[in-house]
Amino acid sequence: MGLALVFLVWMLHKVGWQTIWQHLLRVGWWWPVLLLPYGVVTWLEAVSWDYLLLSSTHRPSLARLYRLRLSGEALNTMTPTAGLGGEPFKASRLAALGLPWEEATASVVIHKGVAILSLVLYIFLGLGLVPFLLPLDGSLVMFLGLGAFLLAGGALLFVLVQGRGPCMWSLRLLERIGLCPRRLKDKEEELQSLDAAMASFYREHPGRGLLSLALFLLAWMTHAVEVYLIFWLLGHPISWGVAVCLDALAMLFTAMGFFIPASLGVQDGGNVLLALGFHLGATLGAAFSILRRLREAFWMGLGLLLAFQEK
Repeated sequence: MGLALVFLVWMLHKVGWQTIWQHLLRVGWWWPVLLLPYGVVTWLEAVSWDYLLLSSTHRPSLARLYRLRLSGEALNTMTPTAGLGGEPFKASRLAALGLPWEEATASVVIHKGVAILSLVLYIFLGLGLVPFLLPLDGSLVMFLGLGAFLLAGGALLFVLVQGRGPCMWSLRLLERIGLCPRRLKDKEEELQSLDAAMASFYREHPGRGLLSLALFLLAWMTHAVEVYLIFWLLGHPISWGVAVCLDALAMLFTAMGFFIPASLGVQDGGNVLLALGFHLGATLGAAFSILRRLREAFWMGLGLLLAFQEK
C-alpha cells in the first residue's frame, strides 16, 4: 500500500497539481451531486441480496440490508483481503438478527459470486462498445481483454464450485495433507449444512439467482451515471455510451488491484491510462480519479461508522 501511495503521488505530480486543481475548481459546490449515484447502487445491491434470502421469519428489512451492505463493502475496500474482509461481518450480523447461520452465510457467498459474475458481464459490455465508440490502441484492448477473460474464468469457477460441496471438499483436502485444525474438524456438521444450503439454492431457486444477477448488473451500470456527471461537471461532457464503456474498463483495473486496500494506485493509474486512450487527456483522467476517490471516501467513512455502531 505504501508503494501504491508513492506511485499515486508521483503520477499526479507528473500530470501537474496546478492543472488538476483548476479542473477540480470547475466542479465547485456541485460535488455533493456525485454522491447520489452510489447511494442508488447500494440500494440495488441490497435488493439483489434480499432475493437470496429465503426465510420468512427473522428476515432483515431492506434498510438493514442496505446498512450491512454499505458496512461490509467498506471493510472489503479497506482490508487487503481480495475484497473478502467484510463478508464474515455481513454473515455474522445476519445470524445475529435470528437468520439461520447456514442461510446467512450461503446468501453472502452466493451474493459474492453474483457480484463477480455481473461485473464480468459489465466489463464485456464495455469491451464490446470499444470498436464503436473509442479509438483505443490495439495493444491496450488486448491487455484489457486478457484481464477480462482471466476474471471471467475465476468468476465462473467460483460460482460453479459453490454448488459442489466446497466446504467438505476443502476439509477433506486439509485432512489428507494433515493440516486440518481440530476446531475446524469440530465444525463438520455446520460445514455440511452450509454446502447443502448453497446447493439447494442453485437447484431449487435459479430464478431468484438470475433476478439477483440482473439487479447487480443494473447496479454496475448505474456507476456510469457517476462517470457521466463527473465529466459534465468538469466541463467536458461525454456520451452515455462512452460513460458506460469508460466505467466498465475502469472497473477492470480496480479488480486487478484487489490485493491492495482500495486498489490504491492501480485504479488511479488505470483511470489516467484510459483517459489517455480515449483522448480525454491525463489531466482530466487524474481529476476524474480524484473525484471518484472523494466519493469513495464519503461512503466508505459512512460504512465504517455503521459497522462500528453494529451490536
